Amino acid sequence: MFSNGDERMIINIETNQIKELIESVALKGKYNSGDVTKNGQLSNYAHIRCDDEYVYAYNADSTTICSARLMVRDVSLGDRGVGTAIIDIEKTVKYLKGFSGEVSLDFGDYLTITAVQGTAIGKVPLVSEHPHSASINRAISLTTDIRSENPSWGDELPIFGKTQYEAEIVIPEEEIRRAGDGCDVVDIARYKFDYEDEVLTVSSSKSVTEAYSTEIEYTISEGDSATVEFNGQFAKFLKGVVRLYLKDDAPILFVTPHRLLLKAPYLNR
Repeated sequence: MFSNGDERMIINIETNQIKELIESVALKGKYNSGDVTKNGQLSNYAHIRCDDEYVYAYNADSTTICSARLMVRDVSLGDRGVGTAIIDIEKTVKYLKGFSGEVSLDFGDYLTITAVQGTAIGKVPLVSEHPHSASINRAISLTTDIRSENPSWGDELPIFGKTQYEAEIVIPEEEIRRAGDGCDVVDIARYKFDYEDEVLTVSSSKSVTEAYSTEIEYTISEGDSATVEFNGQFAKFLKGVVRLYLKDDAPILFVTPHRLLLKAPYLNR
């Protein structure tokens, strides 16, 4: 993180926008725990990264990586061109509730929040390291490659670690939401995506007599058949057209214009 004068990361941004950004990567919602669900989230820490175009928020645990980005128009990054910091999500959001309108976020030895119009000032401690920093670094490498309209991998499907994805499906946001809401009726927080013979089915099953499935209408698809089941919140996080990447029993990858979500497969079947 930055710690002195000219090298500080300073961002001017609307309070509600930055609150939504960092709250989104907490990924709060229901998660599977055996045959029941429990309210949960990823870690309470967000890795903030800013360049001269976007501010990114990343979070991860042992099975999930997510990121969200927001365009910035007023940012100071010193000579380095990129700034980073790690925040406590809950504490930072609590302080932001004392502000409205545009704020200046000054990331030094701690975070200073200053109202652009008014006299309010807040000081929030920063965090030295994200508990899943290795996963965060992998996510940064992946999002550097991804651009929603013109992904840099060209005609090839993306690679994450040792996973070469074998299917890409482009899905309207409302279809993802509809499928997620339908599966949530089962209240198991486990979701299966099955792509076969150009049909994409999303399902959730607690038992033979308690289950839900639906076919997804998509706009474009290519690649091989694949089936992946995973655990925990996904649909409410995604905003915009979704590009879905699949490979049998490999991490499932969702990409929207400004968000990314990767979920490890649930293999205890």
